[in-house]
Amino acid sequence: MRNVAGDVLDVIVEPRYDTATIPAAGSLILTYFTVPIGQGASAFGAAGTAKQLADTNMDLSAQLPAGYNFNILGFRIQPAFTLTAADARLWSVGGVFTFNIGSKPYLRAPLDTIPAGMGPAGYAGGGDLGLALRGASHGTPTLSNGFSIARKSLELFQTQNFNATLTWVALSPVTSVVPTQPAAGLPVRVYLDGFLKRYVQ
Repeated sequence: MRNVAGDVLDVIVEPRYDTATIPAAGSLILTYFTVPIGQGASAFGAAGTAKQLADTNMDLSAQLPAGYNFNILGFRIQPAFTLTAADARLWSVGGVFTFNIGSKPYLRAPLDTIPAGMGPAGYAGGGDLGLALRGASHGTPTLSNGFSIARKSLELFQTQNFNATLTWVALSPVTSVVPTQPAAGLPVRVYLDGFLKRYVQ
């Protein structure tokens, strides 16, 4: 592919993603895409482990590197599959998702309207376990089940600032844990689905 300047571009179907953890005491706000790989704290590692590819594929804080653009077609939000039955009922209640470019919001929607598009589904014996699995799927687990803006997509340009936030009206304590995690907390990933465009080296 060539852009308007005639440069040859790679176009890759690869989401931008980032992870933050709702702590055991709950949270009123989580901010995404501002702590790149190699910094901060991993949601999936022991204390002192910086963010890894399991957490994010952001190389810079709140922006794409020079030579990279991204065409956003939709959004997905995925709680960790270790979600407990109690957290499945509560983690997203009263939550709002906001996506910002620069200082302007380009999407504000209730958290429950942004499905994960992946994960377990259905019952595994009924009871609380069944509820936990349904909560973990956060909607029908197919990649086409996301919050689509494909008919009016957004273009992120190199070095342009952006971020996403999850906000809640009240604290909802969580009990979920993941292996090696230093303390209780529910990791939640935010995905920007679309096309990554980069100059051919």
